[in-house]
Amino acid sequence: MGDNIQPKKPSKQNLAGSVILAFVVALVVAILFILPAEFGVDPTGLGEKTGLIKFSATTSETDSGTRMIKGQYPQFSPEDDFDYFEPETLGEPFSRTQNKPFREETVTIALEEFEQVEIKAVMSRGDAIVYSWKLLEGQTVYSDFHADPKDKAAFPEGYFIRYNESEAGNEAGSLIAPFMGNHGWYWLNIEENSVKIELRVQGYYESLEEVMRSFQ
Repeated sequence: MGDNIQPKKPSKQNLAGSVILAFVVALVVAILFILPAEFGVDPTGLGEKTGLIKFSATTSETDSGTRMIKGQYPQFSPEDDFDYFEPETLGEPFSRTQNKPFREETVTIALEEFEQVEIKAVMSRGDAIVYSWKLLEGQTVYSDFHADPKDKAAFPEGYFIRYNESEAGNEAGSLIAPFMGNHGWYWLNIEENSVKIELRVQGYYESLEEVMRSFQ
């Protein structure tokens, strides 16, 4: 038998160099690929060029387990040859000229115990509103802010989307309609006494209508 050959142990200098190299490689991968794909952060611009940035605008799950569709604002960057006297014209989705009149309505809705009501704003795709509602009487009410399309044939049977669901005493926000249809609120009085809701809507829409009222 020949002499036993002992494996050569790596020096501390070589080991440290390997650790540093692995760290640098992991950092580069994170900056170039993981940040754009997972978090929509693109410091180098490579994610936009390769399309990885698009993967960050996907669906996620809320605490209740329902899917929530998340998007991104379109990338905007100024022109290199900017002309102060003739600046670029910015259109949709940033700006939209409306042919319909600006509307503003405030309605008061009274609900008895276990009474429910549905108020819908009829909107075209791209129409925009700002809204707020609050309880004038009572402490809390169940609210479901949702929409259903006008063109039923283009969507699955019974299709609707939910913007927000809550049990609160007030809410405010804005909306750009993703499709032509009815966009609005369902309220259910869950208190043992009557409640009164004040809804204020401003913006561009066809009409604001009470489409359902009954007792649960």
